[in-house]
Amino acid sequence: MKEYEYRRTVFYQMHGHERFEDEHQNFNYSIENETVVQDAVTYLLDGTSYLRFPGAARAVAIAVADFISREFGEDFYTALNQVSLMNHNDPFFKTYQEEKDVYDAILKNVPREKIVWDSPRMAITQRLIRQEYMLDENGLQILPREE
Repeated sequence: MKEYEYRRTVFYQMHGHERFEDEHQNFNYSIENETVVQDAVTYLLDGTSYLRFPGAARAVAIAVADFISREFGEDFYTALNQVSLMNHNDPFFKTYQEEKDVYDAILKNVPREKIVWDSPRMAITQRLIRQEYMLDENGLQILPREE
């Protein structure tokens, strides 16, 4: 098992499969199948489309795969193609292989180095990813990072 998989497994063993604490509990989302690429692009740039699915799901999958690639040295496309990438708790998630054209169109508009991680929504997304992979302050106290 790879380090990032181990960390996520430990996180869920400790916390169960409860939903993450997010600033947007009980929010209403919309289904916008015609604007998936544009919704994912705006999510990655400024977070404004975070309630528009499945575009938001594609954006978060890209963010998680990018995080795994940067933090753990995994190939980005290998991570994005893992069925377990979203821990089987996102009904809108599709792997890279399942929607290659959609992901390629999103990444053409927002290459990974252009993701705006410090926008308010992406900052929340990054915080939640860091929690899940136990790379936040609490996780590092429980399960130190191997160097």
